[in-house]
Amino acid sequence: MIRRPRITQWLVIMLAAVMTAAPVLYAADQQQLVIYHWWTAGGERQAMQVIFDAFTKKNPSTKIVDNPVAGGGGITLKTVLLGMLAAKIPPDTFQSLSGAELKQYVDGDYVASVDDVWRAQKLDANYPAVIGKMTTFKGQHYGIPMNAHRANWLFYNTKLFNELKLAPPTTVDEMIAAAKRIKSSKPNVAPIAIGTREKWPAVFLFDVTLLSTGGPDVYEKFYTGQLNVKTAPEVRAALQKFKDLIPYLYQFHGAKTWSDIAGPMAEGQMGMMVIGDFAAGLLVQAGYKEGVDWDAAGFPKKPQEVFLMIVDTFVRPTGAKHPEATTAWLTNLTDPKVQGEFNIVKGSIAIHKAVPDTTYPDKLHQEASRTFKSKRIVPSSIHGVLAPPAFLSDWQDILTRFLYSPDINRALDEISSAMELDKVSDSSGWYWAK
Repeated sequence: MIRRPRITQWLVIMLAAVMTAAPVLYAADQQQLVIYHWWTAGGERQAMQVIFDAFTKKNPSTKIVDNPVAGGGGITLKTVLLGMLAAKIPPDTFQSLSGAELKQYVDGDYVASVDDVWRAQKLDANYPAVIGKMTTFKGQHYGIPMNAHRANWLFYNTKLFNELKLAPPTTVDEMIAAAKRIKSSKPNVAPIAIGTREKWPAVFLFDVTLLSTGGPDVYEKFYTGQLNVKTAPEVRAALQKFKDLIPYLYQFHGAKTWSDIAGPMAEGQMGMMVIGDFAAGLLVQAGYKEGVDWDAAGFPKKPQEVFLMIVDTFVRPTGAKHPEATTAWLTNLTDPKVQGEFNIVKGSIAIHKAVPDTTYPDKLHQEASRTFKSKRIVPSSIHGVLAPPAFLSDWQDILTRFLYSPDINRALDEISSAMELDKVSDSSGWYWAK
């Protein structure tokens, strides 16, 4: 049975506190930029400072009022913002993901069009077309993206793969074959590292499985409710391959987060893991060396290699108190120089075409930039970029249950019920609009 999570008491208390304090932010008469975002961790916070410094240099008379709210993917921030927006005390700008999550703010009339910035900065020419698609609703743009994370990386232990003469897998079948080899040769090594305490890493692993078995068209149709899940052979095949992976997963994955198992993978206690490029930043900060302790490859590469994209976006809230500062902030985000400097620190890549691949000091992000410019870009399902956020909560529960009790027919029934309950097809019509 699908259950809806309730808003916890601590969130209600925090929301009330924020709403009580928020008017103070607007008390001063001086020009301000009141901003909310979720980039609070070490590297993220440093990256945000890069943007702040660039903005302040161009707008020295505007004071930035920074309101970071911790919580990966902005789950906590979204709760805070919805209360503020409903109470008509919007900040001057805030962070959102593009796509389905951004659409929720558009549908609530909480954000205004940014077409003026889009045209002035010639973003139709300087951004990939799919970026425009992920920010366009009702014929207008509602967000300014500045960076992209790639969600489909296969990280692997370099020394282990060299010792066993294993090539990085290019399909899920090759991944299973490599896992079998690791398990037979190194019984004490978990072939596939995964931590599902936060559930969403299970979606990363399923997504590459679906891409490998069905390709990007099936992937997009699945997450926008365009397939009959119970009868689509590609979905059943993906679940079967997902089931085939289970014997090779780290046994105690439910007790660990993705960050808990990244280090053991680099140390050779685990063989490989599917995760986003943000894992590279954690590994480097922990002292593990790319090409020595770990390496990474886009995955899968067959039947078609894609860039599975997560895009961060900033918006123009309806009724923002300092609209000129908002426009200046959004314009600053489109600057290729700012994007390049920010993304080096953030561990993502710039989306402006003028930023060269050689901007990035590491092999992984140079490859990501090349792939972004040369391969098909597919919106990721993660955090409500492609699928509506309501479905993702149910979907994560379904997948993590499947890891412990892999009944394909039951899973298909659960997916079908969740998609109907969460109105995935109705909610995703925007993606197919011309």
